[in-house]
Amino acid sequence: MQKIILLLFLLFICTPVLNAQTVEPSKNINKNSLQMEFESIFSMEKENISETKSWSTPNLLFRYGFLKNLELQLSIPIIKESYYENNEKVYTTHKFDDTQFGFSVNLWNQKKGLPQAALMMRTSFHHQSNLNFSYVGQTFSLNLSNTLTKNLNLNYNFGYTFEKHSEHTYFIITNLTYNRSSKWSTFLEFSGNTTSDNFLQNALTGVTKQFSNSLSFDFSLSKGLNYSQFFIGGRLTWVIIAKNK
Repeated sequence: MQKIILLLFLLFICTPVLNAQTVEPSKNINKNSLQMEFESIFSMEKENISETKSWSTPNLLFRYGFLKNLELQLSIPIIKESYYENNEKVYTTHKFDDTQFGFSVNLWNQKKGLPQAALMMRTSFHHQSNLNFSYVGQTFSLNLSNTLTKNLNLNYNFGYTFEKHSEHTYFIITNLTYNRSSKWSTFLEFSGNTTSDNFLQNALTGVTKQFSNSLSFDFSLSKGLNYSQFFIGGRLTWVIIAKNK
């Protein structure tokens, strides 16, 4: 398993360089386990006379339990994007979006009112003909969760994103998940992030189908609350659990 994550890391370093249920977990996957997430989303966003439509084909996220409390992460988004003005298509691109590499470390488990916590950090690179470190960005997130009842969980993230040539962004994500059975769950989510002159807010809802301990599928819908944005998407999650030697 270490060879797999080493290969992914080397591919990331040697390559020049939307989300469904967007909340990040407060606990890492088990040591020597590999979790792969395949996510595809169609989104639309309007502003005045312009409209942007994008389709992720797909977003790829790899999570690897490197140590007992340390998880390595690699994200490779592939998107097709079309831009319109006055309902006329201006251009269409098919490209790699910002590639991200990072980690998440467990901080502590839930104790009475104290939530379970993990700290996540990711570094992102714009896809260019040459890897230009002037366009490196970083995201830091404190990921928390509380088990409220046997079937009800509250998950929330507080984060900060910055890039050398753009403004800093703060974000918050809250997610309430209800486990209807061992196979089905539903969730409601709110997210918000700052811009130079606004606080963009989104509401999201969806369902999760658990096929087995290692395979699940999320389906979700999202709507901008104070700006014109909509997306529909799905995510397949597959966990490969290493056998004990």
